[in-house]
Amino acid sequence: MRLVIKKTIAILAIFLAVPFVIIAINWHWQPASLNNTSKYLFLITETASFPWAIITSTILFLVFCLLLPKKTKKRIILLWLLLVSAILSGQIIKNLIKSQTAESRPYVLWMATEFNISDQQFYSKSQSERKEIIRQLFNNSPTIPSWLSNHWQNETGYAFPSGHTLLAVTWAFLALTLLKCEQHYIIVSFTIIWSILIEISRLLLGMHKPIDLIASVLIAWVISLIFCFYARKWHIVDQ
Repeated sequence: MRLVIKKTIAILAIFLAVPFVIIAINWHWQPASLNNTSKYLFLITETASFPWAIITSTILFLVFCLLLPKKTKKRIILLWLLLVSAILSGQIIKNLIKSQTAESRPYVLWMATEFNISDQQFYSKSQSERKEIIRQLFNNSPTIPSWLSNHWQNETGYAFPSGHTLLAVTWAFLALTLLKCEQHYIIVSFTIIWSILIEISRLLLGMHKPIDLIASVLIAWVISLIFCFYARKWHIVDQ
């Protein structure tokens, strides 16, 4: 496992660099942060949003199966169990933490100052009521585009940690630890770049603060190490 930890440290540092740079420059989300590239970042973030995240994960699972050496029915089933367990455990942990920390999203904090609606008041309402508040506030808004308003309406829960980042970074670490980078550097590099773009999109769309991303990256790293251990123990991948 020491070798696996050493193998992942550099990528862990890259994932953490994104939120730490944001903290260092003291950047905070505002509508002025939106630009011509924001719509593209939204499309990227949708690949980790429900239900598209299921499609993304299914495609990645099929790729992992395709690249799995010595394919047998048993190894494929074990790989499926391992990958599903890794992704679901991360999302369960995320939901448990969110319910305990109850951290407001950046766009909710901005709404609180802009429209005199406190974040506590916003979160005290039901999910459908939160959705209706956002719809009414930003219907034909000159500052918030409709695609972002719709995204906010579907993401009215708490912020800490970031589920999108957790999903993407977990897949990236699983690719890094379970696939042979020398042979499959294209898919490994793709998942890493995709995860970084997910991180950036969550910040620039007003969905998360840097600390949310830091927590998600660290959780994803620990999960990947645990499941890499079992992948080797069950002989799903070579030692």
